[in-house]
This record gives sequence, structure tokens and C-alpha cells, in this order.
Amino acid sequence: MTPAAGFVPAVPVPTLPAPGFADPTCDAQRAFRAVLDALAHPTRSYPLAGPAQAPTVLGQGLAAVALALLDEDCAVWLGGALGRDAETAAWLAFHTGARRADGPAAAGFVIAAPETLPPLASLALGTDEAPHLSATVVLDIRGCAGPARFTARGPGIDGVATLAAPWAPDGFADAWRRNAELFPRGVDLLLVGSGAVAALPRTTRLAADTGQED
Repeated sequence: MTPAAGFVPAVPVPTLPAPGFADPTCDAQRAFRAVLDALAHPTRSYPLAGPAQAPTVLGQGLAAVALALLDEDCAVWLGGALGRDAETAAWLAFHTGARRADGPAAAGFVIAAPETLPPLASLALGTDEAPHLSATVVLDIRGCAGPARFTARGPGIDGVATLAAPWAPDGFADAWRRNAELFPRGVDLLLVGSGAVAALPRTTRLAADTGQED
């Protein structure tokens, strides 16, 4: 059937991803400051406000960290449901320009839940000459429930701190010890919930919490 003269076929209008920060400059600066404070004071939790319409699978906390840290020079790997969610992929590409890494070892940022986190030793660990080339792990700790507790020592901690770690899988303490022994190489870990961020930089030493005071 031949279209009538003057008929213009409808062209689907691309759907834009949901908005990012309401105030991109100020909100990103606040999120970046929360991450910096968390890295400067390991185990402490800092409030984190994310975009109201972030993809559901990503959530506001992870979205805030992504908007604050990722840009077109970054390679990011998404684990599990995050990596399979088309909305999250489109949203991150649109708002950050970050490219998807072929695998976790090639990523500067790894965003994953504990059950999909690759072994720390398999990630980019940097070199002695360029330790900044190591990966930053952004761990989604929403809904985690577990008994693990650690004591933490190192720069930014006044003496010793106690860390409840319901997100920590079996063997995490040993994996983290090996990571810390690589200093100045090694990964850094951001612990991101729905509205807060804490951190374990590679300089932090962990031990199982026995409940006994030193």
C-alpha cells in the first residue's frame, strides 16, 4: 500500500535516561566530599544523597558515587544484576560517559554486590611506580545481613575501630590482609548503602573482632 502524499511515517522518539543530580555541580561536590571523608576516616559512615530517579537496580547511593567519581576517562565493570540491567547501563553512559570494561581486571572502578564481587587479587592492583592505577571497588551493601565484625587499625583511625561487616563473605579477612600487604599497590573499597558511604582504603588493617579489649 502506497502512503498518501505528504504522509510522514512516525519515528520513535528515543527515551532519555532518568535525570541525575538536581543540582549537578553542588550535589556532585557533596557526594565527592562524602567519599573523601570516608577514605580519610576508615570505617566511619557519611551521609550520601543521590538522585531521586536513579535506576532501581543501581539505587540512590551507588548512583551518587558513580556521578561523583566516573567520567569519560574511566572504565567501569558492573557485577551481577547491575551488569545485566539495560537501564543502569544507559543511565551511567548518559550521565558519566564512562566506558564499560571488558572484564573486572581491566576496570578502574568495579561496582558489585558482595556475592558478585570478583576476588580482590584479580582486579587492577596498580604498580609500585603508579599505585593510582589500581581499582576502586564500590560495594553495594544494601540488604546485607551477616555476623562478621572486625577491628580496624591504620591511618585515619584513632587507635582501633570496630567495624560491623554484614557484607563480608567468608574469607574476606584473609583476602583483605593480602591486599593490604601489597601497599602501595592494592584496591580501595567503598561501602555504599542506600544513603551512606564508608570506606576501607588499602592502608587499613583488619582483624576478627573477638569482643576483648586490648
